[in-house]
Amino acid sequence: MAEPDHHPSSGFIVIYRWQVEPTYQDNFRATWREITIEGRALGALGSCLTRDENGDFLAIALWPSEQARSEAFARMAPRSDWIGARRIAEIRLQVEDDLWIGSPFAGRIARDTP
Repeated sequence: MAEPDHHPSSGFIVIYRWQVEPTYQDNFRATWREITIEGRALGALGSCLTRDENGDFLAIALWPSEQARSEAFARMAPRSDWIGARRIAEIRLQVEDDLWIGSPFAGRIARDTP
């Protein structure tokens, strides 16, 4: 089998982890969807909401750059409807090499690093 093409990339990914009380999970999902749709209108490349084996929610959010995320967040309305949810982690990642099929980062040139 042939090795897939190497795609140097630039991009910014944030992984968020939340613990959500069971009675608030529907509200949490609705709030996440609204914020994700708002973020996409402001330049985000989308997000995927998942659950791990412990029941924690994890969202993987894709952005063209950290600056694009900062600018979008500055324009977003403050939210207070994360009732029953506690964010326990935010991991920020710079894309180094991207071999995902259909990735929005595929083919982008990696930023120069000192």
